[in-house]
Amino acid sequence: MAMLAMITVPAVSASASSVTQLVFWDWSPGQNRLVALFNSTHPSIHVTLEDVGGGNAEYVKLADAIKSGTGIPDVAEVEYDEIPSFEITNSVANLAMYGANKYKSDFPAWVWNDVSTGGGANVWAVPDDTGPLADLYNAVEFAKYKLTPPTTWAQFATDAIALHKANPNAYMTNFSATDLQWVLSLMAQDNAYPFTYTGGSTVGINFTGPKQMAFAAYWDKLLAAHAVNGTSDVSVTSFTDMDNGTDALWLSSGWGPSYMQADLKATLGDWRAAGLPQWTMGANVGANWGGSCFPVMAASKDKAAAAEFAEFAGATLPSWNLQVTNPTLNFPGFVPELNLPSFKNLKLTMSGSANIHPAFINSAKTSSLVEWPPFMTAALTDSATAFANVMNYKQTLASAFASFQTTLVNYAKSEGFKVTT
Repeated sequence: MAMLAMITVPAVSASASSVTQLVFWDWSPGQNRLVALFNSTHPSIHVTLEDVGGGNAEYVKLADAIKSGTGIPDVAEVEYDEIPSFEITNSVANLAMYGANKYKSDFPAWVWNDVSTGGGANVWAVPDDTGPLADLYNAVEFAKYKLTPPTTWAQFATDAIALHKANPNAYMTNFSATDLQWVLSLMAQDNAYPFTYTGGSTVGINFTGPKQMAFAAYWDKLLAAHAVNGTSDVSVTSFTDMDNGTDALWLSSGWGPSYMQADLKATLGDWRAAGLPQWTMGANVGANWGGSCFPVMAASKDKAAAAEFAEFAGATLPSWNLQVTNPTLNFPGFVPELNLPSFKNLKLTMSGSANIHPAFINSAKTSSLVEWPPFMTAALTDSATAFANVMNYKQTLASAFASFQTTLVNYAKSEGFKVTT
């Protein structure tokens, strides 16, 4: 068994027999501060933080622990799109039994929808951070090419083609086709989201309907013109391209700046934020890329205490006042934090004296509802190869969607799901 990287927060003074011991898995940097604050203010509960890896690395260990029945944490950081996979196997506790619904109004409707089913009868996790999308653009590059932040996707396409024509080595942005979560967030904003799932054994998969094909056609036009850069997101390549003038804009998540500014050198201070382009002039529809929540595992021996910690971590200002600061820099789903002037006006070195949070805050409050299928780990794994040739301009997005449709339908059926298309 692999050794776990462990951060243990000292217990407060209390007899060992009277203190409930909880284990918390989380990969976000700086969360030892949150745990220390909880332990100091909740003397009857002691939380031990363990970082076993982020994303899929954690999910593999979590699935193995659940299967063996040993080493299961009480609370874990889990991305929203992975919650149905744990819910359908009865691996997470229903927090409605512990009063979690009292926090419903503290989160945007789409966030609460991601962690609940049955009209709130079931709450499978307490939301934590989110990933609202907005445009991060290089103000210097935009001025150089006489561009303004595009307010519609039609303007975005026209400007992207014009920019690349003016400088064949420059692009409006990159198109990271292999990042399925990012692609899905853009599809949702276009009312082209391909999944439907409300629990149970029936799932809808539709990458080839009229709305999905119209979305693909839009990006295929830009890909065919090489007007968007076929590189992956959140990579050395993408940040280098943003720093040297190759990419003038990034369709970024609210958590993106915390990664981006660590890699910028030449363009620190030059970046500004604007709202996402809209498919309909004058609309105000946001989108979300990523984010995590805190489920209590069904195997926890003290679910009430674990629920108390999960609620503190995701749904209180003391927790969020820590999470929005270095080194964590999570983007809140918690509306009371979103509404604080101190968060709205928080400055980052990448944007100098400009304020970039308002664009992301608006997107966080206006994102569309989505329904995640209960097999996102498999979908994410398959997407890495399914869309690889889109990235190098050798396959259209429409063609990749058609192939991916077949792959996912066959997989879902092999897992015993009834599939509607």
